Amino acid sequence: MMKRDLIVFEHERFELTGYDVWMTAGEIASLFGVTIMKVRGIVSRMRKQLTVNLDLLSKYDLLENGYKDELFSLEVIVAMTYYVDTGLAHEFRRWICDRITRRKERAMIVYF
Repeated sequence: MMKRDLIVFEHERFELTGYDVWMTAGEIASLFGVTIMKVRGIVSRMRKQLTVNLDLLSKYDLLENGYKDELFSLEVIVAMTYYVDTGLAHEFRRWICDRITRRKERAMIVYF
């Protein structure tokens, strides 16, 4: 099993466990409050609709029992939120936008 990071929703907020985010369909389903079948359906739709090769944004992890589990990158997870109509998916999109546009509190620009 490969070392990877996750996005978790705890105590009413999203948190990253690190910066190398790869998640399974089950983990994504839990994150957005949907079923695994819903996530698999979204992946299937994305593979048909997107011009980006989704296979470049996913990979397989070999499990101890010999089976493989498909993992999806952060890019795919963000794109999936636009196919999911749940409060958690909406909050996640808002959280992502907030993280991108957040000001650095300690950053200071000095002009000479």
